[in-house]
Amino acid sequence: MSLEIFDNVPIPHRAERRAYPFEELEVDQCFMVECSDRKHERSVRSSATRWNGMHPDRRYIVRRMPDAGNEFTVGVWRIL
Repeated sequence: MSLEIFDNVPIPHRAERRAYPFEELEVDQCFMVECSDRKHERSVRSSATRWNGMHPDRRYIVRRMPDAGNEFTVGVWRIL
């Protein structure tokens, strides 16, 4: 098998995927996510951890909402 080699081909930009509005939150604001299961809840927590790492001037925390009808509803707060 022979593959052709190319020069000076620009690398395409990675598609932006933003499921949660982290960048829109001001300090002391939050958003709620109704998670379908624990895997979805872990995904929200993982996203917050990633945003914390990418933006050291911002800090987000995630908490499960205790009195929500759905046991997997979580809130995400910007605290810094």
